[in-house]
Amino acid sequence: MEYLFDPDVLHECALVGIGKPKPAMFDAIADAVEDRYPGRIDRSQPWLYSIAGGAMIQMKLYYASVFEYLMIWGTPIGSEGHSGRHAVGFWDTVIDGETWYYAEGQFEKRVYRPGDRIWVGPGQARAMNFTDGVWAVEYARGPLPLSVPFGIADEVLSTLDFATAGLTLGMYMSLVGHHWKLPMPDGSKSPLFRRALGTLVGAAGSAFSRVCLPAPPDDAIPAGPTRGTSRALPPIHAPRPHVAEAAAPSRRRRAGSSGRE
Repeated sequence: MEYLFDPDVLHECALVGIGKPKPAMFDAIADAVEDRYPGRIDRSQPWLYSIAGGAMIQMKLYYASVFEYLMIWGTPIGSEGHSGRHAVGFWDTVIDGETWYYAEGQFEKRVYRPGDRIWVGPGQARAMNFTDGVWAVEYARGPLPLSVPFGIADEVLSTLDFATAGLTLGMYMSLVGHHWKLPMPDGSKSPLFRRALGTLVGAAGSAFSRVCLPAPPDDAIPAGPTRGTSRALPPIHAPRPHVAEAAAPSRRRRAGSSGRE
């Protein structure tokens, strides 16, 4: 199998962004990758949630095929979870924040900070904690379709975030289609059938993404139905009189009867 990307080159590209403010950090890294691999990445994909293994992050995919992907992922508030145990190998370079990992039989956490590299190989798994937030560049290599169920299971079965699950699948299809239309890793022209299939899969993925794309986040608190007015609602039940107040009329009646006698 001939792969397109070199993990060491991508690590060098990731280092370019360290110390820059977000999102300039992400743009600098994408520029560096574009310089080393012209025309290979797609920067138009939106940021989207990823909820997998109990960890919630957001990610921006720049490239995906059947056997490779490249993305930037992270969270500003922290999360933790299970990495999953995949047939895929993962190279990560931390570019901001801090993350902790540990594996079975390890009794001290592994701490990774900006510039550090993380490797989780095929068949391996890690417990992850992103403390107060972390951002990283991730490159994965292996049979990616086998990991798709892990990537969307929590969204479908736990959070019921069907929009994110659909958008993830649509984006992956779009990027795979983009990849099939490009030249082969050795620079030779992609076969006609492959390019035609790439056009079809890419168009289907883009259409699916548009259908699933949620509305932009809106933090404004909406006004109520009686905006600008205040109206007290009537009580559902009449207030119960106090026992002493209820007894007072009967005492007054008895007093009046004694006076007439």
